[in-house]
Amino acid sequence: KIGFDEVSYIVDLKKGEVTKGKYEGGKPDATFSFTDDDFIKVATGKMNPQIAFMRGAMKIKGSLSAAQKFTPDIFPKPAKM
Repeated sequence: KIGFDEVSYIVDLKKGEVTKGKYEGGKPDATFSFTDDDFIKVATGKMNPQIAFMRGAMKIKGSLSAAQKFTPDIFPKPAKM
């Protein structure tokens, strides 16, 4: 919308799946919007999701209680080289 190429990823915590593309399963419980850099920071635990939300780096639509289940703990830890 503002000159960026948007890509959508669906993280289904109930099924344990991540897919790329538009959500086709009805209305999602929560929708997150943020930049790639901020997503990486949240996913790697370098930025607290609550801080990202309060600073406006992450926007949430839908159920905040469902959104609170989306924590860095759900992502696998990066391999150490």
